[in-house]
Amino acid sequence: MSERAKVQGPQATMLFRVVAFFSRLQVGYLFHRQKDTQLLIILFALIAGTTALAIITMAAQLTKLPLLFPPLAPSAFILFYTPLSPSASPRNVFLSHTMGLGVGLLCLKVMAFFYTEQSLFDSAAMSWQRVVVIGLSTGLIGLLMIVLRCVHPPAAATALIAALGYFKNIFQVMALVAAVILLLVEAVVFVRLIGGLPYPIWKIDQRLTKAYRELADGIGSRGGFWQEISSNIYKKRR
Repeated sequence: MSERAKVQGPQATMLFRVVAFFSRLQVGYLFHRQKDTQLLIILFALIAGTTALAIITMAAQLTKLPLLFPPLAPSAFILFYTPLSPSASPRNVFLSHTMGLGVGLLCLKVMAFFYTEQSLFDSAAMSWQRVVVIGLSTGLIGLLMIVLRCVHPPAAATALIAALGYFKNIFQVMALVAAVILLLVEAVVFVRLIGGLPYPIWKIDQRLTKAYRELADGIGSRGGFWQEISSNIYKKRR
């Protein structure tokens, strides 16, 4: 350690200066220092979301595993646009997607037990049995998410593709679970470590939704369109 560092302490070291410089670029640091945070949130969601899905795509390409599924895109949007909302917590994302997968497959198997038509497992075919399976699976996953308080809307799409028969074997099922876990790991890295935001490891702390309102409900510091109209009407009535 240099003589200057010994005299002035760790604050004089190059490592401390580098860390301090990059910490001022974190979303967590800039969030409370910007009058209009909407642009900051949009840029973060764009960069983090694009990078996260690109990593999963490259992983699928390199490993030849079926890691890409339609529900991942809306999940990534929620994770990086409103990372401190309850629906973006790892608990909600993981439980809802796995439940959606299970509900969709269960409804399909139960219907196949009573009606042995092979068209049930053909994702391109449509019949009244399939209509029942789709309606039942999407309704059940919605009910379960509400009752268990793990709401994450993209999970309804997971239940839908499972009910449509897109998963042909256990290998594809496990690939979806692995993709969800990988997306959550990326959320921890981008939001918590790189972004400097208090993103939870499992369950969201409800107090964060008040301190970081824009990152919890997606409404900018100036409020949304309908919020502004409601506020103006209220002021006129007063």
